[in-house]
Amino acid sequence: MSRIVVGVDGTAAGRAALDWALQESVARDLPLLAVRAWLSPAFGHYYPEGSDLAGHESQASREAQQQAEEQLALARDRVPGAASVNAQALALMGSPAHALLDAAADAALLVVGSRGEGMLSRLVLGSVSAAVLHHARCPVVVVPAPGPASGTAPRVLVGLDHSESAARALAVAIELARAHAAVLVPVHVHGSIGTTTRLGAPVPVGLEAADRQSLLTQATSQGAGDLRVEPEVVTGHAAAALLEMAGPADVIVVGSRGRGGFRGLLMGSTSTQCAQHATCPVVVVP
Repeated sequence: MSRIVVGVDGTAAGRAALDWALQESVARDLPLLAVRAWLSPAFGHYYPEGSDLAGHESQASREAQQQAEEQLALARDRVPGAASVNAQALALMGSPAHALLDAAADAALLVVGSRGEGMLSRLVLGSVSAAVLHHARCPVVVVPAPGPASGTAPRVLVGLDHSESAARALAVAIELARAHAAVLVPVHVHGSIGTTTRLGAPVPVGLEAADRQSLLTQATSQGAGDLRVEPEVVTGHAAAALLEMAGPADVIVVGSRGRGGFRGLLMGSTSTQCAQHATCPVVVVP
């Protein structure tokens, strides 16, 4: 069965990520696995079984497991409906990236906080985020601290550019919008990355109408006919447009590869800006 995997580390962003993941588990009726990564005191070195270091490792494992279970229990108390969710906590020895990627090999979502301490520190800007975002087989959700303003997502914004990656992002956005009874907002941005075009500059009327109809057609063809769909067509920088539109309780969904305004989303400045500056969760779809 597909599940939601979330990285926990006890930080504010980690708690926000765990709460969001639990909310999603409730909305989708999916099991949840909360993963806490830890490193052996002799990481990378051989030591004989029964040595003092082996004993320290056993103690570290027990402490990490206890911390993970405590964090999950506290989150269950914070999130309405979470008591009924099939949720488990698991401490895994190794680097955070490897632990999370291994646990999320068959996951529906992998959820992480945008900032952390210790093993999950610099999750967005450092090697952990690079490994997770580039190598995860499932969508990765980056949740900021202090997290969404409420347990609902009134709007799900999805960046579309007619690429295959964007089509996959749209499918995930539709699923999110349906699970939360949210408004689906397909967004097309005119202007390439690095453009100086002012955000909000008018789009020619005929072009805007055609683009809006195209966005509606894409959404409907992928099964969004039962949802409230409000397409947006703007000019400017792709990241700036999405960040400007999104509120703290919204969700931004983007594909990992695209063209035009969303090209090179993971490799360039757009993904960095969305993950760093968004006040709402950002979903990156591989």
